[in-house]
Amino acid sequence: MNHSDSKDIEYWWQSPLGQLLLSVEREIISQLDEPLPGYFFVQIGGNESCLPTVSNRACSQWRIGRKADLRAEPESLPFRSNSIDNLLLQHVLERSRDPHQLLREAERVLSADGKIILCCFNPFSLWGLRRLFSWQDSPPWDGHFFSQTRIRDWLALLNFEVTEQHKMLFRPPFRHSRWLQGSLFMERWGRRLWPWLGGVSVMVAAKRTIPLTPVRENWRKRRLFPTPGLVNKPLTREPSNGPR
Repeated sequence: MNHSDSKDIEYWWQSPLGQLLLSVEREIISQLDEPLPGYFFVQIGGNESCLPTVSNRACSQWRIGRKADLRAEPESLPFRSNSIDNLLLQHVLERSRDPHQLLREAERVLSADGKIILCCFNPFSLWGLRRLFSWQDSPPWDGHFFSQTRIRDWLALLNFEVTEQHKMLFRPPFRHSRWLQGSLFMERWGRRLWPWLGGVSVMVAAKRTIPLTPVRENWRKRRLFPTPGLVNKPLTREPSNGPR
């Protein structure tokens, strides 16, 4: 994603439709069926934090973006292998120049049993139709909308297990607040009558390892970033210490 694309998507997030999407996804993430374990949380995408608020234990949260805590390419993250407990990809997959490498990089930095949260647009929805019948020259319609089946297949190849999935936003992606508010009734009917046709999905998957009961490092001693001598070198997947 180049610099101009990054600015365009940031402007879109500030629109009525972008703000609606942000609020809905933040609510879903805060009410996941299973709690997110661990201490290191990283979000990529969006222009505001959607990470859950954790107040009863130590927690370190980082957001990657043009105006965030860190600036980095999603396909080459500046973190050590097996160092992140939870990784949120908020509409990054469909805008990535290499979605396969993006997911491989997510698998690399996630710790054993770490969670990846994918917020993606559904091509089989009113939102997908909006993209299909548009010029596809402005965010978010210029991205690639992947089917949930394809994303699940990619995750399975990387030994991720999908633990939960939520669909939302059954109303058309209107640009104006008045139209969005007027179509609110479609949310209730959509959840009841066509639950798989939501415009957006939030998928949670856990990184599975062999053996199934790995010994995890003490979080206080874990190092989040690589040593300075390795920062400027291309990041590659490190070999594990045990059989895979």
